Amino acid sequence: MQIRAKLLGTTAVAILGSVSLVLAGGAASASASRPAARTPSVGRMLRSHVLPGASARAIKGLTKLGSFNWSGYAQSTKTDGVFTAVKDYWTVPTVTTKAGDQYSSDWVGIGGFSDNSLVQDGTEADNIGGTAKYDAWTEILPASEVVIPGLVIKPGDSMEGLVQETKAGTWKMTVFDLTTGKSGGRTVPYSSSGLSVEAIHERPELNTGLSNLATTTNVTFDPGSLSTAAPGTPVWKPLLKVVTGATLNEIFMLNNAGTAVIASPSAPDSDHDGFTVADGATSPPPPKS
Repeated sequence: MQIRAKLLGTTAVAILGSVSLVLAGGAASASASRPAARTPSVGRMLRSHVLPGASARAIKGLTKLGSFNWSGYAQSTKTDGVFTAVKDYWTVPTVTTKAGDQYSSDWVGIGGFSDNSLVQDGTEADNIGGTAKYDAWTEILPASEVVIPGLVIKPGDSMEGLVQETKAGTWKMTVFDLTTGKSGGRTVPYSSSGLSVEAIHERPELNTGLSNLATTTNVTFDPGSLSTAAPGTPVWKPLLKVVTGATLNEIFMLNNAGTAVIASPSAPDSDHDGFTVADGATSPPPPKS
C-alpha cells in the first residue's frame, strides 16, 4: 500500500491507496463489464478530517467522520479479532446515465477502517459512457477484485452480502441475489485484523485516483448484523448497536478537495440495524424499522 498526502485547506490528510483491481478472467476478459484501463478499486477508507462543527448524535460512542471514498457506518475497535462476521441487505440502486464515467459500490466487510486488511463483498452500479453497468464481486486486500461469474445483477434486485470467518484464518464471502434466487462467492485463507465491521456506499479508486461518484437512487442497508463470537459460531447482533469497547462511526463522503459532502448517511433506524445513504450533503430519513 502506498501512502499519499492530500491537503485539505490547512489540514494535511493521509490517504492510504489500495491495489488496482483485475476482473475475474483477466483484465482483457470479453465478459468484463468495465474496461481494463478504468477498472475501479474497492478498498479501505481514505480518511479525511473529522467534519468541522459536527456533533455526535445521541448514541453512545458515535463519531462523525469525513472520508474521500466511503459513506455509511463502521464500528471500530483497537483490539484485534473482535469482529468475525457481518451481513446486510440492500436493493441494487438505479444509475443515472449521462456523459462520462461514474462508479459506485455497495458492500459489507470486515477491516479496512483503520488498517490495510479488508475482506468484503457487494455490488457495483456504474455509468460507463452513458451505459449502466452492474455486477457482484468479492475482494480481499491487497488482492484483486473478483467479479462473481454467472450472477447477473439488475437494478431493483434485493441483495444480501455475507462475510464470515468460518474458522480461524478462513473467510467465506457470499453475495445472494434474493430476487433471482442465485448466489456466488468464494472461501479463502486470509489474515484479517477484525478491527472493524462496516456497510458502505463507496466511490472506488481508478488508475488515476478516485472515480467520480455515480448518481444513483438512495441505498438502504437494512437489516444489518454483526458477530463477535468465535469463528464458525456467529451470534448476530444489530450492526449499529455499539459493542463493548467499540466506536460507531457515521461516515460522510467528501469531494476530492474536501470542501463538500457528496454522499450522506441517515441516522440509524430505531432498532439500530439499518440506515440509508443519499447523494449530496443532506442526510435522508432513516428506514422504518
